[in-house]
Amino acid sequence: MKNSSPTPDFNMLRALEVFMAVSETRQVTVAAQTLGMTQSAASQHLKKLEQGLGVSLFSRASRPLELTHAGEVLQRRAFRILNEVEDLKLDLRRLQSSTLPVLRIGLLASIATSLTPGLYDLVEQEFQVPELTLSAGLATDHQTALNGRKIDIAVTSDPQFDVSDYQVVPVLDEPFLLVLPESYEGPEDDIGEISKRLKLVRFSTDAPAGRRTDQHLQRCRVDLSRSMEADRASMVVAGVITGKCFAILTPTLLIDAVAEGMALKIRSLPFAGFKRSVLVIARSGELGDIPERVAASCAAMLRHQFETRFPDLPEQVTYHC
Repeated sequence: MKNSSPTPDFNMLRALEVFMAVSETRQVTVAAQTLGMTQSAASQHLKKLEQGLGVSLFSRASRPLELTHAGEVLQRRAFRILNEVEDLKLDLRRLQSSTLPVLRIGLLASIATSLTPGLYDLVEQEFQVPELTLSAGLATDHQTALNGRKIDIAVTSDPQFDVSDYQVVPVLDEPFLLVLPESYEGPEDDIGEISKRLKLVRFSTDAPAGRRTDQHLQRCRVDLSRSMEADRASMVVAGVITGKCFAILTPTLLIDAVAEGMALKIRSLPFAGFKRSVLVIARSGELGDIPERVAASCAAMLRHQFETRFPDLPEQVTYHC
């Protein structure tokens, strides 16, 4: 049976933009000014949107305006829809352009400060990309961002997701190390004796480094008492400098702490060692040789950091670029 109700003729995307602006400001006048249109035009967009959807989006009896239940649902969906449209526009511009308009890179939080200046110069001078967008986070954040096309490249650690549709460029393999307070004066070559004097502060199991550490300790049948866990290297190191804890971390997880002069002793593990990889991951076939060049630049910058920050450590890092 044919629906006899006419469908209003309107620009749905523009109406959603107006709706989102009003939902944020709760005032049509302010929203219209933000969008560069008249209050009357903004009101017409809202009216047609409500007619087209067959619902009321705002309770107009209150000031400032309040979203109805339908309005709250639309607000969540419209946010995703408009983001997808922006991503689509960006992807299409890339296909039509000889150069990228923007390059979005996700970085491990622990090395973001070390890599940012060099990546900026690389993108500006060699890639000649007008805009660079950087974000810092955990490897799990990078998985979500890559899958959702929120970033183009991730400089990350061992992936915990299917990378069959991605280009993976190894940067380096680095060892996990024993991190003690500088004030610690007990034995350093016996993990059992260390754990009698200090408690382990570790990454939470939500972080890949935390899972890797727990799995390795279980394989080695090493049972360590714990007092604290965190999802950022800076917080783990903060536990160590209390003088009451020790940690198991890699050089990339320690760069910022060593650069800030925190009072630490860094040693090789007194039991079977293990490593993690730092990788560059990008969607296959979209960026030419950019992922390889980013990986090579990251390897050079991290090598310099390690030679500067950890001169007394044995050569345990393997570079792939």
